[in-house]
Parts: sequence; C-alpha cells; structure tokens
Amino acid sequence: MKNLKIAFIGNSSFTMHNFRINLLRSLVKLGYEVVVLAPKDSDTTGYISNKIRYIPINVDCKGVNPIKDFILMNQLRVLYAKEKFDFIFHYTIKPVIYGSIAAKLTGIKHISVITGLGYTFLNTGYLNKLVIYLYRNSLKKAEEVWFLNHDDQDVFLSRRIVEKSRTRVINGEGVNARLFRPIKKETTKFKFLFIGRILWDKGFGEYVAASRILRKKYPDVEFEALGSLGSANPSAIPREKMDEWVAEGIINYLGETHQVIPFLSNASCVVLPSYREGISRVLLEASSMEKPIVATNVTGCRDIVQDGVTGYLCEVRNEESLAEAMEKIILLPKEELEEMGRKAREMVLEKFDEKIIMQEYKNKLKDIFPE
Repeated sequence: MKNLKIAFIGNSSFTMHNFRINLLRSLVKLGYEVVVLAPKDSDTTGYISNKIRYIPINVDCKGVNPIKDFILMNQLRVLYAKEKFDFIFHYTIKPVIYGSIAAKLTGIKHISVITGLGYTFLNTGYLNKLVIYLYRNSLKKAEEVWFLNHDDQDVFLSRRIVEKSRTRVINGEGVNARLFRPIKKETTKFKFLFIGRILWDKGFGEYVAASRILRKKYPDVEFEALGSLGSANPSAIPREKMDEWVAEGIINYLGETHQVIPFLSNASCVVLPSYREGISRVLLEASSMEKPIVATNVTGCRDIVQDGVTGYLCEVRNEESLAEAMEKIILLPKEELEEMGRKAREMVLEKFDEKIIMQEYKNKLKDIFPE
C-alpha cells in the first residue's frame, strides 16, 4: 500500500508545531507522508528537520470579510485537489469551516477538531448565528468532529450542529510529560505565575485585582505574568495598561517567550482565571511539572483542576473569590503544597499524557485505512 498523505490544517504554524510536533513526527515514523498547512507566524525549519512538508496559507483569523473567506476556501480547494491528500485534520474555526467545505468539494475524508469556542461563537447576535450556520453546513461530510471537552460537545449537540454519533471527546492536545517534568525551584520566593495571552477574557483583570488585594497582606509574595501583549484579539489588554500595573508594583511582567519551562520551574503556583478554555495547555504543562493550580470553575479549566486536590477553583469574573483561592495556596504548609503538585502530575500521566492522545489519532487512521 502506498504511503498515505495526511494533512494538518490550522491558523498558526507556531501553534501547530508547539502543540502537535510529536504527533506529526510519530506519524512520519509510521510511514505516513505528513503535510502542514498554516500561516507562517514562526520559524518553520522544525518541520523540515522532521521530514514534514510545510505549505504556507493565508488565513484572516479575526476578520469577517466574506470575500477573504471565499478566497481562503478556494485556496484550500485548489491545494487539496493538487496535493490529493488521503486524509485531513482541520483545527480552529476558519480552517474547520472553509477547510471542511474544500474537502467536501474535492471528496477528501476529514476530521474537524474543535479546539475551543471563540468569542464570535459565544456572543449573541448576527455573527453568532452566522457561525452556527457555517459550522452546521460545513461539518455535514466530516468523518467525525472531535472536541477537547464535553461542554463544547454539548453546545454543538444542543444547537443541532452535528449528530452525536459523529462526535468524540479527546483529552485535549496532550502534554509531553517527559519534557514538562518536576524541576527543583532556584528561588525560595513565593511566586504566583499567570501564563497566556494578556487578555481581559483570560481573567487578567481579575488576576491584577486579586494580586492588589493580597499584596497588602503578603508583601513578600510576587505576582508574575508571562505572555504576549497587544494581539489582534478584541479582548487584548494594551501595553500602556500593563505599564501602569508594573509601575504600581502589583505585577512583574516577564515579557513573551516560547521557552516557558524555566519560568514554570520557579513558580509556586500557576493562576488562570480564564472565562473559558478548550483545554488549557498551560495548566497541563504546569500540572505535569507538579505545580498547584488556581483557576476558574469553567470549561477547559475544571477538566484539569481537581478542587482541593491538585489546586483550587474559584468563581469566574470574581476577584474576591480568586484572591481567596490564592490565599489558600499561600497558607498551605509546604508539604501539602508539594503533595498537591504530585497529585497534579499523576492526573496528567493518567489522562493527558500526549502518548494517550497520539494513540487516538493513530487508531482512527488505522480504522479508516485498514491494512
């Protein structure tokens, strides 16, 4: 049998590499020809060195221009017809919608992976109705639709976007537990760490407010933030606002990096007061490194944090509730804090290790293409 050509389509070459490079590499080792299609927003030599072909595409991730979206769909249709892929995995909203339409037009089997429900889907109004309509019509020919949590699956089922028989829930993108392993802290300082895009929707405003409350009682505790500022997201927090918080002495802003392990290793606790996630990669990486977590009791966070066991859950959009949960962490004896971290890693190894997720993909491809 010929080597099957499998394509992975997303809205970011960096995210595709960061989240799925080990999956892609493992499929290459099994003899598949693997191709990545995504906008070039990072160095792509990592694909080439792993014998993965990379094809740049243009995706207007945040725009609502129907002409640009039609151009994207047609671009993918032409590429699909030219490359003659045997199977395609689509990720993120526009590649899922327009890639699925292109796959349907070219007769290529495909799976759509719903990595989270963005602001256009969750907000009411015209855009919400349009996105639901596009999802419903584009997913009709998908072999399956995969979700990273049960809540997102329930939303699609309740709105009759897809039949339950064609859906599956996988435990996120997985985390490399051998890379994200426990590392001894290089400092004795107690540090809270927020990692992620600096967005209001990530609960960063609540993190600042809770830090302001706690700093008065615990002046030696540090409140750090690591992540990108000024993105195109409507919820982005401007750099000027961050500068104000830094000048006030509340937040220690660490900038942006692709190498989070040194920062995670020196954190005492990782905080994510997000309004909603798919499955938080940051919380998985932190848990794998035996870090206790404080997060909101929302989709994509509560799937990872066992309240009182691996960390604490707090109310969403509630700075007082967040501050209370963070204070519980501060007051925990060192031994109990370490035990929380150990339980967090055990949970990752049992449910979220990337080896488990990679096997889901391999099993599905074997089902579709039996030898």
